[in-house]
Amino acid sequence: MRIGKRRTIRHAQQLGLPEDVVLGLPRLVLHGNTSMTLENHHGALEYSSTHIRMRTNLGTLTILGKDMSLTRMGRHDMMLRGEIKTVSFDGAGDTGRAAGSNSGSNASSDTDADKRR
Repeated sequence: MRIGKRRTIRHAQQLGLPEDVVLGLPRLVLHGNTSMTLENHHGALEYSSTHIRMRTNLGTLTILGKDMSLTRMGRHDMMLRGEIKTVSFDGAGDTGRAAGSNSGSNASSDTDADKRR
């Protein structure tokens, strides 16, 4: 961990601020398997009723499911409803790609990796 990041975490702790907010980390709240709220995202890369890919500071967040729809899409938060089956990060960090710049989703490889675990 970089010294600047450690210092930021220490200051957040001293001030009683949540580390995820100070560091801009994504916050994910699952409500069973029927809805999800995501805060601190950097935009949608792909969206369909079966998969959604979102940019975050931790990488691309992939949500796989059935009959999914975005019920709210704000600048930094979103909410979706539907049958959520899989949620995964690719871990590459925020790539800075614009929405639609990577049309070839690797969502199936994420699912295959989950099956091997």
